[in-house]
Amino acid sequence: MSIRRIVAVGIIFLAACGGWFLLGTATTVRSTDFFKRLGSAVAGLWGTPLVQEAPSLAMQIPGSDQVRWLMPSKNKINVELQADYRKKGLMWYPTFTCFFEGTYAVTNSETVSQKIRLHFKFPASDATYDSFAMAIDGTPLRMPIDTKAGIGEIIELAPGASREFNITYRTRGMSEWRYKMDPNVGRVQNLDLTVKTGFADIDYTEGSLSPMSAAKSGSGMLLKWAATDLITGEDVGIVIPEKLNPGPLTSRITFFAPVCLLFFFVLIATINILYRIDIHPMHYLFVAAGFFAFHLLLSYMVGIINIHVSFLVSALTSAFLVTTYLSAALKGRFPWKVAVAGQLFFLILFSYSFFFKGITGLVVAIGSVVTLGILMRVTAHVDWNVVLSTAGRRKKEPPSPPPDSTATEVSMVDSGTITG
Repeated sequence: MSIRRIVAVGIIFLAACGGWFLLGTATTVRSTDFFKRLGSAVAGLWGTPLVQEAPSLAMQIPGSDQVRWLMPSKNKINVELQADYRKKGLMWYPTFTCFFEGTYAVTNSETVSQKIRLHFKFPASDATYDSFAMAIDGTPLRMPIDTKAGIGEIIELAPGASREFNITYRTRGMSEWRYKMDPNVGRVQNLDLTVKTGFADIDYTEGSLSPMSAAKSGSGMLLKWAATDLITGEDVGIVIPEKLNPGPLTSRITFFAPVCLLFFFVLIATINILYRIDIHPMHYLFVAAGFFAFHLLLSYMVGIINIHVSFLVSALTSAFLVTTYLSAALKGRFPWKVAVAGQLFFLILFSYSFFFKGITGLVVAIGSVVTLGILMRVTAHVDWNVVLSTAGRRKKEPPSPPPDSTATEVSMVDSGTITG
C-alpha cells in the first residue's frame, strides 16, 4: 500500500466523517425540535410533573392577625404510580397515572375549643382529577372546587378532641411525582407513606428522602417511608423511568460511526497486506457508503417502526451491501466471511451497545483491545519496509526491443531454411 493510497483513504474517511456529522446533527435537531414543540402538547393532554403538598393546618391566635401552624397527629398516605408512556415524533414521554389517598388527623391540645383552618393544595392546577372525594370523620364534603386555589375548610375541635379527614383522587402526570412536607412546620408526626409502583426501575428525585424499606411487588416496587417524629426539609420524590428514545439514541450511534469505520478500514488494509490483494481507494469509498447506508436508514426508519426492527433491517442491508460489493469488486479474492465478521463486530455490536446504559464504553474498550491483539498477531512477521516502500509502486519494466529482421534472416539461412 503506497503512501499516496493511504492519503486517499484518509481523505475518504474524513469525507465519511463529515457526512455522519451532518446526519447526526440533523437527527439531533429533529429530536430536540420534537421534544420542545410536542412536549408542551403532551403536558397539555396528559399532565405535568406532580407535586403533592401536605395539607396545612393553622389556628388563629386570639387578639392578633397571626396564626399558629399545627402538625397533623396522623399522616397515612397511600400512592400508586403506573407508567403509561406516550410517543410523539421521535420521542417517548414518561407519562403516568397516579392514585392518591391521604388520611390525616388533627388534635386540639388546648383547654378551649379551637377552629382550625384546613387548606389542601392540588398537585397541579391545570390537571384533571377523577374519583375525587374529601371527607371529615367519614362525612363527605360536597363543595365547588377551584384546582388553582385549592380547598379550604374550617374544622371545629373541642378541648382534647381529634378529627380525621381523608382525601382521594386519580390523576395523570409526567416525568415525576413528589410529596412535599408542610414547609410551615418542618416536622411530621406518625408518618406512614407507602408508594406502590408498576415499574421496578426506581430512581428518586435529587435531594429527596430515601425510603426506609423497598421490596419487589409483582412487576413493580413497594416503597415505605415511616417515622414517629421526623424533622426534615426534604421531599419524597419518584422519577418515572424513561423509555428508550429512538431520536437521541440514533444520534449517539451516528456520531460514533467514524470509530466503527476506522476499525473496518484497518481490517481491509490488513487483508490487503496479508492476502496481497490490490484494493483501490475507490473500494474504500464504496465500503464507507455501505456503512453510511446503515445510519441513514436507521435515522429515518425509527420514526415509523420499532427501533429494534429498524436496527435489524438497517444492519442486514449494510452488511449485504458491503459484503457483496467486496466479493464482486475483488472477484472473490476478498474473504467474505472476514467482511461479515468485521461488520458484525465493529458496526453492529458496537452500535447495539448503545441500547444498554453504562456498558458502551466497556464494549468498545474490550473490542479495541481484542482487535489490537489480533492485528499484532497476524502482522507480527510483516516486513513493513517492504510494504510501505515497494508495494503499489513497482516500476514498469521497459518494453522489449522489436526483433531485428536482419538477424532473423541470417539465422534462417544458417539453419538451411532459405535456399538459393
